[in-house]
Amino acid sequence: MHQELANILLSIPHHDNDRLPSVRSIMKTYRVSSSTVQAALSSLSESGKIKRIQGKGCFWASRDSKPNSSILFADAIPQIKETANEKLNRLFTDDWNRGAFKTEEPLPLMKELSQRYNVSQSILRKFLNFKVNQGILKRVGRQYLFNRKKDLGKPSPLSEIIFVTRCNSWGGFTAESEREMDFLRMVYKKAGAENYKLILLGVNETSDWLIDRSGKNRKLSDFPNAVGAILSTLLVMEPLKLLHMFAMAKFPVAVWWEQPVQALPPRMLHKPNWTFFNSTFGEFPGTEMGKFLAAKGFNQVAYISPYHNSSWSIDRLAGLRQVGLNVVDYTDKEFASPWDYKQIARSKVPKLSVEAFARDLLKRKIISLIDNDKNFQDLPIVCVNDEVASVIIEMNDEGTIRTSGQIFAFDNSAESYLQRIPSYEFNTQALVDHMFYYLENSDAYTGAQKIQEILGQVVEK
Repeated sequence: MHQELANILLSIPHHDNDRLPSVRSIMKTYRVSSSTVQAALSSLSESGKIKRIQGKGCFWASRDSKPNSSILFADAIPQIKETANEKLNRLFTDDWNRGAFKTEEPLPLMKELSQRYNVSQSILRKFLNFKVNQGILKRVGRQYLFNRKKDLGKPSPLSEIIFVTRCNSWGGFTAESEREMDFLRMVYKKAGAENYKLILLGVNETSDWLIDRSGKNRKLSDFPNAVGAILSTLLVMEPLKLLHMFAMAKFPVAVWWEQPVQALPPRMLHKPNWTFFNSTFGEFPGTEMGKFLAAKGFNQVAYISPYHNSSWSIDRLAGLRQVGLNVVDYTDKEFASPWDYKQIARSKVPKLSVEAFARDLLKRKIISLIDNDKNFQDLPIVCVNDEVASVIIEMNDEGTIRTSGQIFAFDNSAESYLQRIPSYEFNTQALVDHMFYYLENSDAYTGAQKIQEILGQVVEK
């Protein structure tokens, strides 16, 4: 589908350096999802047909430009002045995606927002009133608030939200990471604060059943009071099976899509009562890290990943380059995640030795990637996650490798605080808040992007 769209775009008459239509415009014109548009643009970019310039958009490249070139050709692009309304919409959307606004609280005062966005109060007022007409905001006196159905009254004590995670054969569940545990804790807390009853179910991929915490097989008709569902696809190996279990649901469904965006079938994106929330996959985490590094004055960095058989590792590298950084990559495509190393360890050593053995395997892989490259020793290093960053620091302390460059990473786990690593934090709190807001106000999402990208930030220690 995305290749067909790429061919359609190529067939449109154009000249070198012409700007392509915006993603939103292409979505509306051809009735396709954001992920399809992004995949088509990535395909055109990889083949050298277009160039993507951060903050400006996509432009048709000249015939002699090289595919995958990381050198921006901004001087050849005519300067396109962003209108005040376009700027406001971009900044306001970024703030929303970062969780800067709390849906249960008024927006900052007009004066504060005017200074924040560097626009006049009259232009800001027109923009906010447009959001009121869309039904996204409402005005109470001088304040603007998000328009929430729950303002009409608290939900019935019988209102239930079905919350689905992976599980074992008898319905048991064990969190495998800090982020997964944070997600569960925040969902439980939010449901309690909003007076909902959570129905906890697990999806067992061996039996293809939904199982409750007591081990009983369940189906959707068992829960007539359900007003929505939250589905977690984290570490679910066949997530489409889970989605199909809820295909006939009449209530809103919010999906934490912890999978490659390209793996989402377009037909799921056309369901009017479904919205997908992505905080990890795609190029935007790498782009946000790249902006942070560029603001610090870095123009060349090393990127190291022993998990480059994964889309998230590939996308983070692409995001760094999209900002214009010169990135020297030290990557290996044998494995896709830390769990691959642990699987090898489980087959070779007793349970108590698995973590240590897996870490030793990772160290050997890092040594093979660096291979005594002297350039690596002096460059700032961006690691694919905190675990790799921690291992590099440990190896440097042991004298196994030598590096003097500052180290950055992704995940912002407890390890990053222990080692004082600046790390990109995936915004789990905003993810949960947005999912609940959608369940309560799904009408406000009509016509909106069906994959919501939740932006995080680099946390310095």
